Amino acid sequence: MLTFNLQTMKKYINTKISTMLYCVLFVLGTPVASHAHFGSKGPFGGSITCTVVAGDTVYMGTEEGGVFESTSALLVGWRARPVGLKSGKITAIAHTGVNLFAATADSGIFVLNGYVGSDRYWNKVNTGLTNLHVTSLIAISKTTLLAGTTNGLFLTTNSGASWQAVNGDLHHLDITRIVKAGARIFVTAQDGGVYATDNTGASWIEFNDVHTEHIAGTTALSYNAATDALMVLNENGLFIAQTVSTTNTPVYTAAAGFPSNETVAYISNNGANWYIATNKGVYTSSASVINWTSISTGLAGLPVKTVEPFKNGLVSGTRLYGIYKTNLPVVSWSGMNINFNNLKTTAMVTSGTGFIVAATELGVRVSRDIAASYVSANLGLEDSTHVNDLVIAKHFLVAATTYSGVFITADSGKHWTAINTGLENPNIKKVFYSNDILYIIDAAGNVFRASVGLPQWTPIQSGLPSDVKPTSMAFYGNNILLSTQGSGVFIKTETGTSWTAYNTGLSNLNVTSVTALGTKIYAGTDGSGVFVSDSAKAQISWSATAPTIISHTTLLNLNGMQIQALASYAGHIWASCKGGLLVSPDNGATWNEGGNQFNLPSFTDVTKINFVKTRVFVSTENNGLYSNALSEITTITSLFSSTPVNYTALLIAPNPASGAFKLDTKNVSGSVKEIIIYDYNGHVKDRFVQEQDVYSIHYTPGMYLVQVTTSEGTLYTQKMVVK
Repeated sequence: MLTFNLQTMKKYINTKISTMLYCVLFVLGTPVASHAHFGSKGPFGGSITCTVVAGDTVYMGTEEGGVFESTSALLVGWRARPVGLKSGKITAIAHTGVNLFAATADSGIFVLNGYVGSDRYWNKVNTGLTNLHVTSLIAISKTTLLAGTTNGLFLTTNSGASWQAVNGDLHHLDITRIVKAGARIFVTAQDGGVYATDNTGASWIEFNDVHTEHIAGTTALSYNAATDALMVLNENGLFIAQTVSTTNTPVYTAAAGFPSNETVAYISNNGANWYIATNKGVYTSSASVINWTSISTGLAGLPVKTVEPFKNGLVSGTRLYGIYKTNLPVVSWSGMNINFNNLKTTAMVTSGTGFIVAATELGVRVSRDIAASYVSANLGLEDSTHVNDLVIAKHFLVAATTYSGVFITADSGKHWTAINTGLENPNIKKVFYSNDILYIIDAAGNVFRASVGLPQWTPIQSGLPSDVKPTSMAFYGNNILLSTQGSGVFIKTETGTSWTAYNTGLSNLNVTSVTALGTKIYAGTDGSGVFVSDSAKAQISWSATAPTIISHTTLLNLNGMQIQALASYAGHIWASCKGGLLVSPDNGATWNEGGNQFNLPSFTDVTKINFVKTRVFVSTENNGLYSNALSEITTITSLFSSTPVNYTALLIAPNPASGAFKLDTKNVSGSVKEIIIYDYNGHVKDRFVQEQDVYSIHYTPGMYLVQVTTSEGTLYTQKMVVK
């Protein structure tokens, strides 16, 4: 039992508060500037579609994750360039010497010429581009570019401000590749072969012989300026033509000896040698005498999609496994994936000070150091590449999968066990946890519950429509809040047997997510922003919060009102939309940026929001995890109000404290779920998920606030002075 002299304590605290309060309130009245950017937090890797070397910079285009760049000669780190892109499906990249352009498979062409301070963003440049499935792109001059599409070629002479078709007498328009050979330009068509132009597309030369004309699978092309040779790939193999910059009647010869069981994806050269990227590594041959040799040491048979000369070596892009480089002539490939976060990511969960779990297309990865490094954690997880959701339940980690149901592990993923008793549908979309009970939603819209200690799944469908499509779940007090697509919100007690709809005031019944904070409950909708209701009142009645629109969403034409995920943490409500994260410190009365929005991809869904002690994490569909420091978020202006919440039930000793203190919570209602300590700027100093006998602190002298959240959703706060 803790002993307190309350009168002495209160007198001392009041004296300290009176001398500090003016300073505190002045600071709290001014938002903290959000300077830090969201950073990629892995797991690293991904799939590359194109590679461009421009001086000392390497650009990588990806299958669905946008554009990445490295300005390091050693390629020791990558930076995402996703802001402003409407699609992450990059098919080609070109640099004019002035501007960087990116072509996409479904949204046309973009130029990286937008600025917000020192931050960059892409702008769409599609005027006159009648086919937005762009397959290839090349810079001809500082302002002139040629683009190939699945239905012809387009030219711009004004840096993308307008495009015009330049197909002339071309009769094969499914363009696959474009290369430049001095004043001449070569293009390949999927089933037509090779074509050339000496006047930027005003007229075309059919640049074929019997080996290339009307041959399907013409998909790769490389021009060797040192030998004036052209190498082309079609379904019959690799072929080379000489003196191609001056002749109009090429003669192709087979580049014989290439392994027949290899699938070629890309051709390049450095003058002296040809390089071929294949599904089983990289091959090379001297440009003077064709003799193919595998140079795949360190690639371990990985599927390579691109290979380009860079500095004194090569850089390659793979499918799924990211970027590799090697020096020459001695070949030894090594991965160069720091900050290259391009893996499809389907689930995430975090806990404590640095425990992070991410489910990707390569399986589940676990980090214990705030995502600085990851280890694979898939033993026994039969469907490890199709994990839809993750949750932490006490000391267990639980995974929901597409094909194999639900799995649980007690050792952070070292050993998984299936827990599917009572389930008929193995396709589980969501998993939640509260008060020793697991809850799941399957692909058919059925909701189940099971005890963590005795995982026997029981349906809890009573009261829900027969065609219900549940989307999310949250807990407050002893109640469960269930959101649905098309049917609004339902509530039942945790021990109750039937759901009841509570949709008064909810003008949009397409609810994507729900959360709770204190007595307030929140519903995020697909198109109408966030709604809030006070659960402490006699009747649930929803009202719209302020519009979930910030300057970033307006600038990039993102729909902030289409909420994808909600969360509550550190006294804030958090809401995500495609390409953005918003935060409200005042129950939705205002919404702010949830940290600097650059580098969040504008084209991807932000599917989940989680936290560790000092950071906010979000997961994206094709770019892994991103994180930002909580210290960059606008302060919680109500933390140090003159009347703390439920302060009489929470006792701190000693107060003032120095190095450690004890916390008496015997008078709070419900069990303690979380303890957060804030400094006077509203920044999180420490977070505890269970009570401790003594709380060790090493803070600078000043005033702090201790906030306790209980299982009933009640907040308790008390001010603490550190001397």
